[in-house]
Amino acid sequence: MMRKIWSLIKTDFNTTFGLSSIGYSIKNKKNRWQLILFGIAMLTLIPSYVFMVGSLSSMYDIYAQIGQKSMFLLSGFLSAQILVFIFGLLYVMSKYYFSNDLAQLVPLPIKPSYIIGSKFATLMISEYLTSLPIILPFIIIYGSKNGEGPLYWIYSLFLILFLPVAPLVLASIVVMFFMKYTNIGARKDLIRTISAVFFIILMIYVQMKIQTLAQKSIVQGSDFLVSLIKDSNLLVKRLGVSFPPAQWAALTLANNLSISGATNLIIFIGVAIISFLLMIFLSEYLFFDGLIGNIEVSATKGRGKKIDTSELSRETKPYLALAKKELIMLFKTPIYLINAIGGVIMFPIILVMTNSMGGDESLSAIIEVMGVESGYITLGCIGFVTALGMINCVGCTTFSREGKCFWIQRTLPIRVEDQIIGRVLSSLGVQGLGIIALLVSSIFIVKLDIVSIVLIIILGLLGSIPMTQIGMIIDILRPMLDWDNPQKAMKQNLNVLISLGAGTLYLGGLVLLVINIIDKFYISFIYGLLALIFILSALVLFKVLKILISKQFQLLE
Repeated sequence: MMRKIWSLIKTDFNTTFGLSSIGYSIKNKKNRWQLILFGIAMLTLIPSYVFMVGSLSSMYDIYAQIGQKSMFLLSGFLSAQILVFIFGLLYVMSKYYFSNDLAQLVPLPIKPSYIIGSKFATLMISEYLTSLPIILPFIIIYGSKNGEGPLYWIYSLFLILFLPVAPLVLASIVVMFFMKYTNIGARKDLIRTISAVFFIILMIYVQMKIQTLAQKSIVQGSDFLVSLIKDSNLLVKRLGVSFPPAQWAALTLANNLSISGATNLIIFIGVAIISFLLMIFLSEYLFFDGLIGNIEVSATKGRGKKIDTSELSRETKPYLALAKKELIMLFKTPIYLINAIGGVIMFPIILVMTNSMGGDESLSAIIEVMGVESGYITLGCIGFVTALGMINCVGCTTFSREGKCFWIQRTLPIRVEDQIIGRVLSSLGVQGLGIIALLVSSIFIVKLDIVSIVLIIILGLLGSIPMTQIGMIIDILRPMLDWDNPQKAMKQNLNVLISLGAGTLYLGGLVLLVINIIDKFYISFIYGLLALIFILSALVLFKVLKILISKQFQLLE
């Protein structure tokens, strides 16, 4: 049994992280520039990370002043584990149900628990890459500023090792139940996608509601200040109810020299192990039921249906046909759609939920008190919509998503111009969802007049075009075509990170320009200037794309 599991883990690990491919490239001096590019992309993130760590140090000082230093640790563990859970929902669905290796694994005499166990192990490695940059600064700042001893660092190591287990197990169980009970009907992919979006929104809402209620109960407590002085872990105990594992981890380190610390560590590790065993047990009953239909195609589909010959003779503009194909690919693949629309619609919804729970400290109350002009709000919304052109990842993965079918695009009698326009239109289609979400959300926060709404739509879409084109340029230069899991084409694609960096520079330059001239010119002039910049940028990038696509279609194999 152990031999089978270990063999599956090694194979899955090698497939997921492409170790053999990386080793081959280094050994044969092939594609070393890609590794160098990845290193440069990582270095560009260091200034932002250093700034974040500096902010965390100030946060620790604030908690220390009120005698609640353990709350600093809770913030770190809570942030890391919630992020692991949210990303885990996407990774688990992709890894368990949409990876290409399932077609070979399922027919073999291998138990579902073995498959899930091996895939869970490789997912743990991915989640370490997510959680470590978040939790390490909290642990190091607390330990160094508080002068903690060896036991603190030993406990920290155990906590870091088991940190992703509970949230990833929870994500796995949720996804397995979800896939089992939505595996119905011809529209199951659409049902799953819509359900997944609503579920993530619901989870965020519940989490925020619990924290809000906990904070209100603390503030409204009659003896709150007295209790705060008496119990240095009061905030952790009250606010940690939103996710108990984070509370146990924080109390472990805060009380590392007492029996309470060891007890909380045992509970933390014990719950992680028990939850993992529960997931393995449930996988025997849930996994295959949710998988059926994802790796096979019904041979009877469409049998007996009349073919509408008028559809066959109808002529469609090539760029419209390509845009339609791209959108169908996005909407029919839940992993693509959730990744594409996740950031596009989630942020406006989170803004509304935060605003509705903020009371006198809500965003709308702050805007009203500060007397922010509507023109500034409109500019902010335009900037947000423009940023979505890169955040939705549609443009910067447009060629990578073709995968092994990329050769079809090279052989189709479609002009390069139509390739560009069609792929840009598909990105703007996703942008439409973001604009709708933003405008609906703004109703609950600020009042926008018709002119502002029209400006947000027009300038936001205009700004999205060059942002999408920047991503397309990067993706056509180094398309990721050899993937066995659709998640890799979007979330494990270096092109996304490079495009985000390039898009940030472009948008950041525009923001600096607006800040420097906003007090010197009428707001209408700034709108016109932005429109001109967006149009000129789109035209220049269009010509660059035309040259690159023509060249790459001939060179790429």
